[in-house]
Amino acid sequence: MAAKTSSTVTPANIAKASWFPMAIILTAQIQMAFNVNAIPVSIGPISESLNTPATSVGTALVIYSLFVAAFVMVGAKLGKIFGERLVFQVTVILHGLAMGLMAFSPNDTTMFAAQALAGLAAAALVPTLVVLIAVHYHGPQQSQALGLLAGAPAMSGILAFVVAGWLGTMLSWRYSFGLLMIVAAVAFFLSFRLKPVKRQAGIKIDLIGAILAALAISLISFGFNNLNSWGIVAAKPAAPFSLFGLSPAPFMVIIGVVLGQGFFAWSHRRQTKNKAPLLALEVIDSPKERSAIFALLIIGALGPAVNFLIPLTSRSYRDALRCKRRWRLSLIRWPSSWRRCSWSESISASPHGRLAASPLLSWPSV
Repeated sequence: MAAKTSSTVTPANIAKASWFPMAIILTAQIQMAFNVNAIPVSIGPISESLNTPATSVGTALVIYSLFVAAFVMVGAKLGKIFGERLVFQVTVILHGLAMGLMAFSPNDTTMFAAQALAGLAAAALVPTLVVLIAVHYHGPQQSQALGLLAGAPAMSGILAFVVAGWLGTMLSWRYSFGLLMIVAAVAFFLSFRLKPVKRQAGIKIDLIGAILAALAISLISFGFNNLNSWGIVAAKPAAPFSLFGLSPAPFMVIIGVVLGQGFFAWSHRRQTKNKAPLLALEVIDSPKERSAIFALLIIGALGPAVNFLIPLTSRSYRDALRCKRRWRLSLIRWPSSWRRCSWSESISASPHGRLAASPLLSWPSV
């Protein structure tokens, strides 16, 4: 009898796939990140054009982030139900339409609606990117792809600062968002080159979990966003209502935290009954996974904070804004964007074999 030989599959045996699908995935990621990073550069022109205070432009960013955070877990389920490539194609077009609505906004209400639609589209689009990477890449190449995906928002931030700053100076801030319509069309037509992903039968959305998560994130976000204007303890005149003279903002945060705990308790209950929760609890059960999540959370929080603190602390920034040479603002924000890209890429790739970001990305951290 001939002896049976067993072959071991190692990373070296995995055929290297083309990077073209990754280019398509990064195009969609850059499309979403460009929108978020172009708004801070264009706050002044948008405020003047729409005749609205600068705080309203900041509110548009909050609305976008709120819709993404509140519905991203539901968006992940939609990808499993309808197939990730189909969801990718639909949401890329929806996001592009939202950018068109943003470009032609006659007032701040339309701007809010555009960012809400963009947030809903991004909530379903973001999870599909990771799944599509898993479908197209394996082994060390998958680690590299995940690192590129994590660093893409910061890299696109640099691109947005340059392009939006130049367009805002030479033409109009509206061209920056109109450009994203073209990017969306390119991503849509190229997406037919991606491998189709089969639908998963029997997937159901946990409606109670979705409601708890959306309410918790909404209350916490609105509470923190209005602490200054509504009051930290005593209610200020700008507060919509008061509770025995106290500001509603801290109560919203507290109720949001309680609902968040209720979401996790409900998810654990569904898991004990062998029902699929809205969020796979294995993601946060491992100490390593929790550490990576908290690290990425800190990076994601520090980036926008630095971008909004720079106008308050940098004389060069204010001088550039006063001279309407907004392309100079990108030069001031480059170092922080490079650092975010380096840290995100390193943290996302290190569990899969990459222990550090490249020196090219790391030098601004010194």
